[in-house]
This record gives sequence, C-alpha cells and structure tokens, in this order.
Amino acid sequence: MIRPRPTETRNMPTFKRPKRATILDLAAFTGVSRGTISRAFNNQAGINPQTRDKILKAARKIGYQPHNGARMMKLSRKGRWGLLLPHLRNPYYSELVEALNRVARSRHTTLLLGLSLEENESLAMIEQWTAGETDGLIMDQSYYRQNPAFFDQLREQGQPMVFLHGKPIPGFDFVGYELYGSFFRNMKTLAALGHRRIAYVGQAFEGCRSTGRYTAYSAFHVQNKWPLQEELVFFGEDGHVGGLKAWGHFVTLPEPPTAVVCGDDIIACGLIQGIRSHGMEIPGHVSVSGVDDIAEAERLGLTTIHTDRDETSRAIMDILERRIADPTLPPQVSIITSSLILRDSEGAPRTEALIRGARD
Repeated sequence: MIRPRPTETRNMPTFKRPKRATILDLAAFTGVSRGTISRAFNNQAGINPQTRDKILKAARKIGYQPHNGARMMKLSRKGRWGLLLPHLRNPYYSELVEALNRVARSRHTTLLLGLSLEENESLAMIEQWTAGETDGLIMDQSYYRQNPAFFDQLREQGQPMVFLHGKPIPGFDFVGYELYGSFFRNMKTLAALGHRRIAYVGQAFEGCRSTGRYTAYSAFHVQNKWPLQEELVFFGEDGHVGGLKAWGHFVTLPEPPTAVVCGDDIIACGLIQGIRSHGMEIPGHVSVSGVDDIAEAERLGLTTIHTDRDETSRAIMDILERRIADPTLPPQVSIITSSLILRDSEGAPRTEALIRGARD
C-alpha cells in the first residue's frame, strides 16, 4: 500500500547537522578501510585483535561514535521504504511508483511516498523517515544536487539509500538507465531516412548537457562531421510546456528542423501539440521521438526509448536489501538497458519548400 506523506514544513529553516567525526575521518586517521572499522565496532570476524584495539582507541581519541540506528537496522526492520520524487506530473514517475509498489508488496514491505520540489520540505521529510520510520530511502538524484553535504552525512552514518536517474553519484548506491546507445541508434535511423537538420529538446538543469541523451546527440553530429547548430538545441521547462515552447522557437527559424528528438515523452507530447497547432503533420512535415515509453506514447504512435520500470524496481529493492544485510559493501550501481521502439512518428523528410509552406 502506498501512503502519501503530508508536507507541512514549507517554511522550515535549512537543516544543518553539527560537525562531528565521521567514519571517513577515522579511516584516514587509522589508515584502514571503512569495512574494517565496521567489523571492529560490530565485533565481526575477519579482523585481528590488535587492529580492533587500534581502531577503538583511535575512535575515542578523535571523538568518533558509530551511528546506532545503522548498527541496529538489521535487528529492527520496519518493513517500510521511503520513496521521494519531485512530482507525478510526468507519467513516467507514476508508472515507476506502481512498479515499485508491486515489488514492495511481493516482498511484504510498504512504500511510503513523498512528493517535494523544495529543499527544506524534502530534507524535513527525510529526517522524519530516517528517525526510525523506514528501513531505507529511494530518491531521485535531483535531491542530492540540492544539498550534497546532507546526504554525505547520512551515508557516513550508515543510512541505506538508493539514488535514481542521471549519472551514478560517487560513493552512493545508484540505479539508472543506459540511454546513450538507444538514443544514438535513433539518430542513425533518422539520418538513414534522410534527415540532416535534427533538433534536440530537453529539460534545463545543472549538467543537462552531460546526460546520455544529449551526449549521444552531439556525438552523432561529431562522428558524421555535421555542424552542431545551437539554434537546433533547446533546453527549457519540463513537461508539455517545454515541448510547446521548443516548437515556438524552431518554427521561427529560417530553416526549421525536419526531425526533433526529445529528452522524454512528455516533452515530445507538447512538441507534437505545437506542431499540429501550426497545421503541420507528423511525420509528414516533422518527425518526433521521445524517451520513457509511457502509455501515452503508444497511443500517439510515438517513437521512443523503452525503460523497464519493473526491472528497475527489482534492482532498487535488491540493492537496498543487500545494503541492510551488509552495510560494509562498496557502492552498488545497477544500469538498466534500454531499447529503441520505432513507431509511426518518424518518416522521411519532405522538401524544404513544403515544410516552409506548411509553417507559414
């Protein structure tokens, strides 16, 4: 069962933890690994008495204390996971929640759902969840970008958590998608159809030009010695609005694109709406593709890149369960493969005269 969490802390001040010695400080001071330190404090096998004594003495000297919540995690399982996402406006997120909930039920656990875009609100929610309400956290990577120091501290205290989407964060468990290959194959498909002015539309955020989608787009241009034209690259708002505004920009160009590849299906849906509002056809005048393969993409006949939400959910739960069973494991990274789904929204380009006439 999914239990949405109320968010009533909109005006809370930014959370700050007092500085104290961490397991990283102790590792640097003693010259041993974090795994060895964990075995010393948990009185586990695989460490000799002299090393254990050295670690415990060093801990007292620098004032390090292990996080009791992490040490007791295996003995006091709550059977609940906390899932924090920015919103559910993009159907990809709601489909992911449904898949995670199915996997959680199959493993006799409950999913607590939190939705928040504001830093203070999300940190307050995480504080509540890590105070004993949940066994671990599942979060979109955007939260780490808001406050890296906060999550670094949680990790050092042994809090199980998995970040999703984008690129792996060094030192953290992570589940994401391999999108570069599928995106590159889509570019090859469009080029084989005869397209040479292919535009890119994505959401604007820090690091947006380093995603697998955009790097595949730019790499294809470099490989084929095509000029990478900034007028054909649009980073803006997410969702339908982003797609609508993108086409509002492209349609004013002296030579508009004959194909547009979008960072997700919702942006592509907005782009399609904008194209049709100008009396243009898809793929007759403009070919369009997206990413995620949401239910709406199939209804629209949208070429897209499929990402398996069920496989993603199983990978997330597996990582969290392994982390609780052995907190000393190195960071676990699971990259889910994607696949290109060709549908009716891509075709051969018309002549420039016909495209310009329809636009005007």
